[in-house]
Amino acid sequence: MKRRDFVVTVGAGLAGALLPPLPQLRIERFVERWSWVMGQAVHIMVFAESEDHGLEACAWALAELRRIEATFSLFDDASELCELNRRAGKRSLRGSLEFMWLVRHADSLREVTGGAFNPAVEPLMRVWGFHHARRTLPTTVELAAARKSVATATVRSTDREVSLPNSHTRLDLGGIAVGFGLDATARVLRGEGIARGFIDVSGDCYGLGAPPGEPEGWAVQIAGSTRVVRLRDLALATSSNRQSVIELEKQVLGHVMDPVEGRPVVTQRQATVVSTSGMLADALSTAALVSGRTYEPQWTYFTE
Repeated sequence: MKRRDFVVTVGAGLAGALLPPLPQLRIERFVERWSWVMGQAVHIMVFAESEDHGLEACAWALAELRRIEATFSLFDDASELCELNRRAGKRSLRGSLEFMWLVRHADSLREVTGGAFNPAVEPLMRVWGFHHARRTLPTTVELAAARKSVATATVRSTDREVSLPNSHTRLDLGGIAVGFGLDATARVLRGEGIARGFIDVSGDCYGLGAPPGEPEGWAVQIAGSTRVVRLRDLALATSSNRQSVIELEKQVLGHVMDPVEGRPVVTQRQATVVSTSGMLADALSTAALVSGRTYEPQWTYFTE
Protein backbone atom coordinates (compact mmCIF):
# COMPACT_ATOMS: atom_id res chain seq x y z
CA MET A 1 0.00 0.00 0.00
CA LYS A 2 1.33 3.45 -0.86
CA ARG A 3 2.04 5.75 2.08
CA ARG A 4 -0.48 8.29 0.86
CA ASP A 5 -3.21 5.71 0.64
CA PHE A 6 -2.32 4.48 4.11
CA VAL A 7 -2.55 7.98 5.62
CA VAL A 8 -5.92 8.66 3.98
CA THR A 9 -7.29 5.33 5.18
CA VAL A 10 -6.07 5.78 8.74
CA GLY A 11 -7.29 9.37 8.80
CA ALA A 12 -10.75 8.33 7.69
CA GLY A 13 -10.85 5.64 10.36
CA LEU A 14 -9.78 8.03 13.09
CA ALA A 15 -12.31 10.61 12.00
CA GLY A 16 -15.04 8.02 12.19
CA ALA A 17 -13.89 6.95 15.63
CA LEU A 18 -13.47 10.43 17.11
CA LEU A 19 -16.47 12.28 15.63
CA PRO A 20 -20.10 11.37 16.30
CA PRO A 21 -22.08 10.34 13.25
CA LEU A 22 -24.15 13.03 11.60
CA PRO A 23 -27.83 12.78 12.59
CA GLN A 24 -30.20 11.34 10.02
CA LEU A 25 -32.66 14.05 9.12
CA ARG A 26 -36.15 12.61 8.84
CA ILE A 27 -38.21 14.46 6.26
CA GLU A 28 -41.95 14.02 6.84
CA ARG A 29 -44.53 14.47 4.14
CA PHE A 30 -47.90 16.02 5.00
CA VAL A 31 -50.81 13.99 3.60
CA GLU A 32 -54.55 14.44 4.11
CA ARG A 33 -57.72 12.66 3.03
CA TRP A 34 -61.41 13.54 3.15
CA SER A 35 -64.28 11.08 3.12
CA TRP A 36 -67.78 10.39 4.43
CA VAL A 37 -68.21 7.76 7.15
CA MET A 38 -70.78 7.20 9.90
CA GLY A 39 -73.04 9.68 8.15
CA GLN A 40 -70.50 12.44 8.77
CA ALA A 41 -67.63 14.24 7.08
CA VAL A 42 -64.22 12.80 7.96
CA HIS A 43 -60.86 14.55 7.58
CA ILE A 44 -57.58 12.75 8.32
CA MET A 45 -54.17 14.44 8.32
CA VAL A 46 -50.85 12.68 8.84
CA PHE A 47 -47.13 13.32 8.62
CA ALA A 48 -45.55 10.30 6.94
CA GLU A 49 -42.26 9.12 5.45
CA SER A 50 -43.65 9.53 1.95
CA GLU A 51 -46.86 10.43 0.17
CA ASP A 52 -47.54 6.76 -0.57
CA HIS A 53 -47.01 5.86 3.08
CA GLY A 54 -49.37 8.62 4.19
CA LEU A 55 -52.08 7.72 1.70
CA GLU A 56 -51.90 4.07 2.67
CA ALA A 57 -52.16 4.93 6.38
CA CYS A 58 -55.15 7.18 5.72
CA ALA A 59 -56.82 4.44 3.68
CA TRP A 60 -56.43 1.96 6.55
CA ALA A 61 -57.77 4.54 8.99
CA LEU A 62 -60.87 5.16 6.88
CA ALA A 63 -61.37 1.41 6.47
CA GLU A 64 -61.31 1.06 10.26
CA LEU A 65 -63.99 3.72 10.66
CA ARG A 66 -66.17 1.97 8.08
CA ARG A 67 -65.68 -1.36 9.82
CA ILE A 68 -66.80 0.14 13.12
CA GLU A 69 -69.76 1.78 11.42
CA ALA A 70 -70.81 -1.61 10.05
CA THR A 71 -70.68 -3.08 13.57
CA PHE A 72 -72.52 -0.38 15.52
CA SER A 73 -74.89 1.19 13.00
CA LEU A 74 -78.63 1.30 13.61
CA PHE A 75 -79.17 1.85 9.90
CA ASP A 76 -77.55 -1.37 8.69
CA ASP A 77 -79.70 -4.44 9.34
CA ALA A 78 -76.57 -6.61 9.18
CA SER A 79 -74.84 -4.81 12.08
CA GLU A 80 -74.30 -6.52 15.42
CA LEU A 81 -76.25 -3.75 17.11
CA CYS A 82 -79.33 -4.33 14.96
CA GLU A 83 -79.07 -8.06 15.58
CA LEU A 84 -78.91 -7.53 19.33
CA ASN A 85 -81.97 -5.27 19.24
CA ARG A 86 -83.88 -7.87 17.22
CA ARG A 87 -83.14 -10.44 19.92
CA ALA A 88 -84.47 -8.28 22.77
CA GLY A 89 -86.58 -10.38 25.11
CA LYS A 90 -85.68 -13.56 23.20
CA ARG A 91 -82.11 -14.79 23.24
CA SER A 92 -78.58 -13.57 23.79
CA LEU A 93 -76.05 -12.58 21.15
CA ARG A 94 -72.54 -14.01 20.98
CA GLY A 95 -70.91 -10.92 19.54
CA SER A 96 -67.43 -9.84 18.61
CA LEU A 97 -65.08 -8.94 21.44
CA GLU A 98 -65.11 -5.23 20.64
CA PHE A 99 -68.91 -5.17 20.41
CA MET A 100 -69.23 -6.84 23.80
CA TRP A 101 -66.64 -4.47 25.27
CA LEU A 102 -68.36 -1.31 24.06
CA VAL A 103 -71.84 -2.44 25.14
CA ARG A 104 -70.54 -3.16 28.65
CA HIS A 105 -68.75 0.18 28.89
CA ALA A 106 -71.72 2.10 27.52
CA ASP A 107 -73.94 0.52 30.15
CA SER A 108 -71.43 1.28 32.91
CA LEU A 109 -71.36 4.94 31.82
CA ARG A 110 -75.10 5.06 32.35
CA GLU A 111 -74.41 4.42 36.05
CA VAL A 112 -71.41 6.78 36.20
CA THR A 113 -73.45 9.68 34.77
CA GLY A 114 -76.62 8.99 36.75
CA GLY A 115 -78.48 8.19 33.56
CA ALA A 116 -77.52 11.38 31.70
CA PHE A 117 -75.85 9.12 29.16
CA ASN A 118 -78.01 6.12 28.37
CA PRO A 119 -77.33 3.62 25.57
CA ALA A 120 -80.96 2.41 25.81
CA VAL A 121 -82.34 5.73 24.57
CA GLU A 122 -83.38 4.37 21.15
CA PRO A 123 -87.16 4.23 21.90
CA LEU A 124 -87.11 7.97 22.61
CA MET A 125 -85.05 8.72 19.50
CA ARG A 126 -87.56 6.74 17.48
CA VAL A 127 -90.71 8.26 18.97
CA TRP A 128 -89.39 11.79 18.37
CA GLY A 129 -88.69 11.00 14.72
CA PHE A 130 -84.90 10.83 14.64
CA HIS A 131 -84.76 7.25 13.38
CA HIS A 132 -87.94 7.21 11.31
CA ALA A 133 -89.41 10.43 9.97
CA ARG A 134 -92.74 11.65 11.33
CA ARG A 135 -94.78 14.82 10.87
CA THR A 136 -96.39 15.28 14.27
CA LEU A 137 -95.19 15.50 17.85
CA PRO A 138 -95.43 12.26 19.83
CA THR A 139 -98.59 11.75 21.82
CA THR A 140 -98.68 11.51 25.60
CA VAL A 141 -99.25 7.76 25.33
CA GLU A 142 -96.34 7.30 22.92
CA LEU A 143 -94.00 9.30 25.17
CA ALA A 144 -95.03 7.39 28.27
CA ALA A 145 -94.34 4.05 26.58
CA ALA A 146 -90.95 5.21 25.28
CA ARG A 147 -89.90 6.63 28.64
CA LYS A 148 -90.86 3.39 30.36
CA SER A 149 -88.84 1.39 27.83
CA VAL A 150 -85.77 3.50 28.57
CA ALA A 151 -86.24 3.54 32.35
CA THR A 152 -86.67 -0.23 32.64
CA ALA A 153 -83.98 -1.26 30.16
CA THR A 154 -81.54 -3.88 31.39
CA VAL A 155 -78.33 -5.07 29.74
CA ARG A 156 -76.82 -8.41 30.76
CA SER A 157 -73.42 -9.43 29.51
CA THR A 158 -70.60 -11.88 30.01
CA ASP A 159 -67.21 -11.97 28.33
CA ARG A 160 -68.77 -13.33 25.12
CA GLU A 161 -72.57 -12.91 25.28
CA VAL A 162 -74.94 -10.00 25.76
CA SER A 163 -78.70 -9.97 26.11
CA LEU A 164 -81.57 -7.52 26.52
CA PRO A 165 -84.03 -9.30 28.84
CA ASN A 166 -86.90 -6.87 28.20
CA SER A 167 -88.55 -7.14 24.79
CA HIS A 168 -89.04 -3.36 24.56
CA THR A 169 -85.35 -2.50 25.12
CA ARG A 170 -83.40 -1.11 22.17
CA LEU A 171 -79.84 0.23 22.26
CA ASP A 172 -78.52 3.24 20.38
CA LEU A 173 -74.74 3.64 20.54
CA GLY A 174 -74.63 6.82 18.47
CA GLY A 175 -73.47 8.81 21.49
CA ILE A 176 -70.33 6.73 21.96
CA ALA A 177 -69.45 4.92 18.72
CA VAL A 178 -67.76 7.90 17.03
CA GLY A 179 -65.44 8.35 20.00
CA PHE A 180 -64.74 4.62 20.02
CA GLY A 181 -63.92 4.96 16.32
CA LEU A 182 -61.48 7.79 17.02
CA ASP A 183 -59.57 5.60 19.49
CA ALA A 184 -59.51 2.66 17.09
CA THR A 185 -58.38 4.82 14.18
CA ALA A 186 -55.56 6.33 16.22
CA ARG A 187 -54.36 2.80 17.02
CA VAL A 188 -54.41 1.94 13.33
CA LEU A 189 -52.34 5.01 12.46
CA ARG A 190 -49.80 4.16 15.16
CA GLY A 191 -49.64 0.62 13.80
CA GLU A 192 -48.88 2.05 10.37
CA GLY A 193 -45.92 3.95 11.78
CA ILE A 194 -47.61 7.34 11.99
CA ALA A 195 -46.47 9.37 15.00
CA ARG A 196 -48.20 12.62 14.06
CA GLY A 197 -51.78 12.69 12.86
CA PHE A 198 -55.19 14.25 13.30
CA ILE A 199 -58.59 12.60 12.88
CA ASP A 200 -61.68 14.80 12.58
CA VAL A 201 -65.20 13.34 12.39
CA SER A 202 -67.44 16.40 12.04
CA GLY A 203 -65.80 18.18 14.95
CA ASP A 204 -65.10 15.20 17.19
CA CYS A 205 -61.38 14.68 16.87
CA TYR A 206 -58.20 13.02 18.07
CA GLY A 207 -54.73 14.54 18.00
CA LEU A 208 -52.02 11.92 17.62
CA GLY A 209 -48.64 13.18 18.76
CA ALA A 210 -47.91 16.79 17.80
CA PRO A 211 -47.38 18.52 14.46
CA PRO A 212 -43.84 19.71 13.65
CA GLY A 213 -42.86 22.82 15.56
CA GLU A 214 -45.85 22.63 17.93
CA PRO A 215 -44.81 20.42 20.85
CA GLU A 216 -47.95 21.16 22.86
CA GLY A 217 -50.10 19.43 20.28
CA TRP A 218 -52.71 20.14 17.63
CA ALA A 219 -54.54 23.44 18.07
CA VAL A 220 -58.33 23.07 18.04
CA GLN A 221 -60.75 25.95 18.45
CA ILE A 222 -63.92 24.91 20.26
CA ALA A 223 -66.87 25.57 17.98
CA GLY A 224 -68.85 28.67 18.88
CA SER A 225 -66.12 30.13 21.10
CA THR A 226 -62.67 31.68 20.99
CA ARG A 227 -61.20 29.03 23.30
CA VAL A 228 -58.36 27.00 21.78
CA VAL A 229 -57.23 23.70 23.27
CA ARG A 230 -54.17 21.65 22.38
CA LEU A 231 -54.53 17.95 21.70
CA ARG A 232 -51.50 15.73 22.08
CA ASP A 233 -52.64 12.12 22.31
CA LEU A 234 -55.99 13.50 23.42
CA ALA A 235 -59.53 13.42 22.04
CA LEU A 236 -62.17 16.14 21.94
CA ALA A 237 -65.92 15.76 21.51
CA THR A 238 -68.69 18.36 21.49
CA SER A 239 -72.42 17.85 22.05
CA SER A 240 -74.94 20.45 20.99
CA ASN A 241 -78.61 20.53 20.10
CA ARG A 242 -78.11 23.20 17.48
CA GLN A 243 -77.07 20.66 14.86
CA SER A 244 -78.64 17.40 13.62
CA VAL A 245 -82.08 18.87 14.13
CA ILE A 246 -85.58 18.05 12.94
CA GLU A 247 -88.73 20.18 12.83
CA LEU A 248 -92.05 18.92 14.16
CA GLU A 249 -95.10 21.20 14.19
CA LYS A 250 -92.83 24.27 13.93
CA GLN A 251 -90.63 23.11 16.80
CA VAL A 252 -86.92 22.69 16.02
CA LEU A 253 -85.58 19.77 18.02
CA GLY A 254 -81.97 18.66 18.50
CA HIS A 255 -80.84 15.04 18.54
CA VAL A 256 -79.40 14.93 22.08
CA MET A 257 -82.06 13.32 24.24
CA ASP A 258 -82.69 13.72 27.96
CA PRO A 259 -83.40 10.10 28.95
CA VAL A 260 -85.21 11.10 32.16
CA GLU A 261 -87.34 13.93 30.81
CA GLY A 262 -88.05 11.93 27.68
CA ARG A 263 -87.47 14.76 25.23
CA PRO A 264 -84.64 16.53 23.40
CA VAL A 265 -82.47 18.66 25.66
CA VAL A 266 -83.58 22.29 25.68
CA THR A 267 -80.49 24.45 26.03
CA GLN A 268 -78.53 27.00 24.03
CA ARG A 269 -75.26 25.81 25.51
CA GLN A 270 -72.94 23.18 24.14
CA ALA A 271 -70.62 20.88 26.05
CA THR A 272 -67.09 19.96 24.98
CA VAL A 273 -65.06 17.28 26.72
CA VAL A 274 -61.34 16.56 26.30
CA SER A 275 -60.06 13.18 27.40
CA THR A 276 -57.32 10.65 26.75
CA SER A 277 -60.15 8.45 25.45
CA GLY A 278 -62.30 9.39 22.47
CA MET A 279 -64.97 7.02 23.74
CA LEU A 280 -65.18 8.86 27.08
CA ALA A 281 -65.06 12.29 25.46
CA ASP A 282 -67.96 11.33 23.18
CA ALA A 283 -70.20 9.83 25.88
CA LEU A 284 -69.40 12.39 28.57
CA SER A 285 -70.00 15.38 26.29
CA THR A 286 -73.53 14.05 25.81
CA ALA A 287 -73.92 13.52 29.55
CA ALA A 288 -72.57 17.00 30.30
CA LEU A 289 -75.06 18.62 27.92
CA VAL A 290 -77.93 16.71 29.55
CA SER A 291 -76.90 17.16 33.19
CA GLY A 292 -74.89 20.37 33.18
CA ARG A 293 -72.19 18.57 35.17
CA THR A 294 -68.47 18.13 34.60
CA TYR A 295 -66.80 14.74 34.76
CA GLU A 296 -63.25 14.58 36.13
CA PRO A 297 -60.50 13.78 35.29
CA GLN A 298 -61.77 14.80 31.85
CA TRP A 299 -61.80 18.51 30.97
CA THR A 300 -65.29 19.89 30.29
CA TYR A 301 -66.06 23.24 28.67
CA PHE A 302 -69.51 24.81 28.37
CA THR A 303 -70.02 27.49 25.73
CA GLU A 304 -73.03 29.43 24.53
